[in-house]
Amino acid sequence: MHTITTPSREGDLTRRQLWVFALVLPALVLPSLAYAVSQGLDLNRISEAPIAAQIATYAGGFMPGIAGLAAWLAGGRGLRGFDWGFRRVPWRTILLAWALPVLCIAPAYVAAWLTGAAGFDPGNLAEATGLHPVLGVLLGLVPGIVPYMVLAFGEQIGWSSVLAVRLSQTRSKDVTALIVGLAWSVSHFPLMLFVPGAVEKGVPTAWALLWFAVDTTALAFPLVWLRLRTGSIWPVLVMHATLNASIYFVCAAMTAPTAHSGWFVGEGGVLTAVSAVAVVLATAPLWRNAPKS
Repeated sequence: MHTITTPSREGDLTRRQLWVFALVLPALVLPSLAYAVSQGLDLNRISEAPIAAQIATYAGGFMPGIAGLAAWLAGGRGLRGFDWGFRRVPWRTILLAWALPVLCIAPAYVAAWLTGAAGFDPGNLAEATGLHPVLGVLLGLVPGIVPYMVLAFGEQIGWSSVLAVRLSQTRSKDVTALIVGLAWSVSHFPLMLFVPGAVEKGVPTAWALLWFAVDTTALAFPLVWLRLRTGSIWPVLVMHATLNASIYFVCAAMTAPTAHSGWFVGEGGVLTAVSAVAVVLATAPLWRNAPKS
């Protein structure tokens, strides 16, 4: 016997799941950050913090996924019907997902290096990898994205496979992307507000929050469209992981900080955000029509 789900019942179910997600996520994030801060955690010296504090901090990357699964289970359907999104997509879609964050991040840092807003020192990357800087860049942007995909999976199960998919039942892709982007931004605010080292020294927290929100919300549009159009989480994981690798593995490693570089580059920098908005707008015809098969 098949259960018939009416539109009104489906809408009630979606609202319940969204409320659970919205309540469970901060209930997980805030205590873990509070504990890490109480143990003297500083992101600039995270390796010096107690192991438990480090675990509490890194676990934050998996909390959207945990909250998402809790929200799904609140629907009473069990995990059997959960859409993890592990579907094959064409390689050109994966390539697009990889190229988008590279195109977003590279112009911001190049502009900062050329204008002197941040120093350019490829020797840092060479020292860290033991390779010529060009090979170091390739290492960071190809195999280097794999570790970041693990962390991206923890986040995107929540943001993409639960929040985006459920919101899209009653909203357009663009409205869904806007909501996901804002929620994704706000979920990082406690880290930026309360954890030392999360915002560059000398940069007003309000400035970093503003441009981080602009950056993240802009990037949510191709992320959400790729997830909903292809039905696959793989492009989302590749894009999210490449974004982090582009910033932390490659560009930050080739940057010599100045007194004001944090205002311009990094996740709270204005150039990073403006570049992301420009690239997302310019490439919209590509990610809105990404090949599905």
